[in-house]
Amino acid sequence: MTDILKHFEHPFPYGEFSHNLFDDTEFALRFELGGEDVSTDRPLKRFIQAYDRATSVATEVFSDTGCLWMLSSVYGDAEPRKKRLKPFKLCGLKKNNFQYLGAVSQKGNPDFDEDDDEVFRHWDAAELEDLGQLREVIWLALGCELGIRPASFADIYFVDFKKGIVLYAYDDRGMDVSAVRKEDLMSLYRNRNPWLLEYGFDEMKAVFEG
Repeated sequence: MTDILKHFEHPFPYGEFSHNLFDDTEFALRFELGGEDVSTDRPLKRFIQAYDRATSVATEVFSDTGCLWMLSSVYGDAEPRKKRLKPFKLCGLKKNNFQYLGAVSQKGNPDFDEDDDEVFRHWDAAELEDLGQLREVIWLALGCELGIRPASFADIYFVDFKKGIVLYAYDDRGMDVSAVRKEDLMSLYRNRNPWLLEYGFDEMKAVFEG
């Protein structure tokens, strides 16, 4: 497997970030963002709640991060699409702010048909200026499924490579926060407990209270 994280010094025990950090990493929290109480029939209300929760959690997680990175991944052919980074320009991130990290073949991935042409996951990274810019990018990550614009269809991860913490808001439904060290998530577990997803809560409780 291609190690897209080789460009950074980090403590992560893997070479790329998965779509399911909650199940695939040892210490992780899963948050409910839009919530079952706010249906997709009220997309603006649902988006506002999801955005408020996601930015509140992200601000707490990265409040003392010295160097904050955003990693973006998209699927495609062997060569990455030229316009894949265009939405980030609205957040003050130009093409020359990004570093192309490489492509990971999806051959053997059960989510893709083996009879189709080979699919690759392309990764790019950019260092963010501050938490304000992080909040702008979170907007792009949460809006696409609800039809909120502007939006990005990329998978977007926010990373503190020094501490080994990664945050992934997959859409308006939820968000995972994973850390190499359990203690880095303890205060978040206590402070944002009411927002944790009910499904999987017993598992989180066993890890962080056990």
